Amino acid sequence: MTGCMTAYACAAAGLKVILLEADRIGQGGSSRGNGLFTSEATPSFRELEEKAGRRIARSAFESSKRASKELAATVKRLGIKADMELRDALRVVPGAMTDKAARREASERIEAGLDASWIAASALTRQTTIAATGAVRFHDWGVTNPLRLLLGFAAAAKKRRAVFYEKSPVKRITFDRKKAVVELEHGSITTTAVMVCTSEPTDLFRALKRHLRFEERYVVMTEPLSASVRSQVGDQSTIVSDLETPAHQLWWTDDHRAVFSGADQKRTAPRLLDKVLVQRTGQLMYELSRLYPEISGIMPTHGWELPLAHTSDDVLYAGPHRNFPFQYFAFGTLHDPARAFLASRILMRCALGETNKDDETFAFARNL
Repeated sequence: MTGCMTAYACAAAGLKVILLEADRIGQGGSSRGNGLFTSEATPSFRELEEKAGRRIARSAFESSKRASKELAATVKRLGIKADMELRDALRVVPGAMTDKAARREASERIEAGLDASWIAASALTRQTTIAATGAVRFHDWGVTNPLRLLLGFAAAAKKRRAVFYEKSPVKRITFDRKKAVVELEHGSITTTAVMVCTSEPTDLFRALKRHLRFEERYVVMTEPLSASVRSQVGDQSTIVSDLETPAHQLWWTDDHRAVFSGADQKRTAPRLLDKVLVQRTGQLMYELSRLYPEISGIMPTHGWELPLAHTSDDVLYAGPHRNFPFQYFAFGTLHDPARAFLASRILMRCALGETNKDDETFAFARNL
């Protein structure tokens, strides 16, 4: 997704673009996203502020919020049919937890001029039927069809003369003081800018793997809810997340299915994945029924796993690295379309030599 968005951004800016895909476009983690995108740099503004300071934390959140809105506007302008819709979101405090930390998070975001408001338990129950201590409300999160979205950006890039080569794995990248050479099986490309939009370091960049931790998230989609069950569930227009460890995310499709994700864990060996998927699907359905007892007994129709690569502070890396003079990276996007869009704009500005102060917030150097 980041690669297709970056190809479009650079081609639209007048650059000559060649996109190399080792397999097929949309067959990796991007197409297995849970369909959600957020407007925040990381779940906790307070923790980021403690690590990086108020200015950097605020810049990261403002850039992320702007990216979410600009993504929706760009999709509309390009006419991409990806079922995209901006929605409000609630981060729920489970009944067994105190609301002190969540209230403080909301308060500090408001004090910093960021988007947040506190929802009391009674108002939360009236809106969603969820029994909880309370929740923090955010605006400009969204839902989309991730595969249609990335294919839409790929088509838009091709209209602007970007060239795509699938089944074209990169074997090696070398560089000197003036240029980089991207070596393929049957040829090479000489360039002054290589955008590495793989979400996480591949074996070409083993030294960078230490900057991320690798996990997997599980996602289930239910059968459509009946009218009687829908009437008990309440509002289905709001995205719901929580403060569980690991956290969950929930949204409702237009045909009244629940898409529920969570159960994050370290990555499973490929030979065990099918067995673990069955276990995690059952676990998620149980946890969903705890959140909404009204849907107990509803069956899942789909379940899948999503690979994630987290940065140390969960803020994406986008931009150059001092050890790779002509290469620009986008890691830690978590297959979130708004993060991918933000990364694509930063990489475009890198290629044009027009980076700005806010871009430095997402650089490797912020914690190296």
